[in-house]
Amino acid sequence: MTKQDFRSRDARLGFLLVLPAVVLVILVVILPIISGIQISFTSQRVVGSEYEFIWLKNYFELFEDKQFIASLGKSAIWVLANGFFQTLAALLIALLINQPFRGQNFVRTWIILPWAVPAAVTAILWRWMFDASSGILNTTMKGMDLVQKPVLFLANPDIAGMSLTFVNSWRYIPFLTIIFLASLASVPEEEYEAAKVDGASPWLQFKSITFPNLLPTLTVLGLVGTLWASNVFDIIWMMTRGGPGDATTTVPVLMYDMAFYGYNISKATAGAIIFLFILIIFTFVFIFANRKQFVVASETFQDLSK
Repeated sequence: MTKQDFRSRDARLGFLLVLPAVVLVILVVILPIISGIQISFTSQRVVGSEYEFIWLKNYFELFEDKQFIASLGKSAIWVLANGFFQTLAALLIALLINQPFRGQNFVRTWIILPWAVPAAVTAILWRWMFDASSGILNTTMKGMDLVQKPVLFLANPDIAGMSLTFVNSWRYIPFLTIIFLASLASVPEEEYEAAKVDGASPWLQFKSITFPNLLPTLTVLGLVGTLWASNVFDIIWMMTRGGPGDATTTVPVLMYDMAFYGYNISKATAGAIIFLFILIIFTFVFIFANRKQFVVASETFQDLSK
């Protein structure tokens, strides 16, 4: 058997292994997007109803819709707040539990638990804890004379977004912490030993060794976290339904409300398509601007998988 035969057989095997994933992506991603673009060009109100093609009318109306423009701004704030808080908290926790202490393995194993809790359970749990009359948070704060009146965590438009950000971060921080711990394991111990010999302080060790080694992971998480946070719907809908008023109405919440409560599925689909293209453009720009870090991150993950 010649070398060319081996290459040909490997190529066919690789194609057959990848084929199911490609077919799945076409069926559950590409075709629905194409169907969504078609629906966005129509006047269809509900699924299965009669319609006529109105082409770009839905898009023009959305660009003049103040509520839609406001939802884009709220989505941007939501993404930035979640990204900053989750990354900072996860990094600090990872650095803390990466230090040797008694029970380290137990903490590393069970810290993932909040991430495994279903979103519906998380929403019910925190709605109860945030409750103004019987919630454990208000009861505790009133018992310690920290507040005179109950704090309306989900009913006050000024803090409802922060409350949701906290709950969503509570879910995802454990997962990000595990990623950071895996990345910290790839940092050569010899670099820390050499820095200690030179008398480097803990802050200098973090600045010159830890952070540069974590930068590729931070870059990847920056992209993945942005896409995840942009599409969060379940927690927001189950806890505030976009309220009070429209204080927490991000784009996914507004599109769902418009499609199934406003009975305008074609306009909601047009909004979703606009949001999709914004995310695609962001993804390409982000990857192009940080392409070197993505290459390093890929090499790091390959080393960890060996």
